[in-house]
Amino acid sequence: MKTNMKIKNETDYEKASDRADEIFRAKKGTPEHAELQELLKALKEYEDDFIQMLKDHE
Repeated sequence: MKTNMKIKNETDYEKASDRADEIFRAKKGTPEHAELQELLKALKEYEDDFIQMLKDHE
């Protein structure tokens, strides 16, 4: 399991999103659930950064 995951580009984003879909129903307390939490956090950070970039270029 990766910790402090950082998504750097669209390819990473797509891979992380696909993996999150695969393990979406992971049970609490499992390694997959911990991985899912990290993935969701990284996905949100990437999306927030992307939105901010769009706002900065308006």
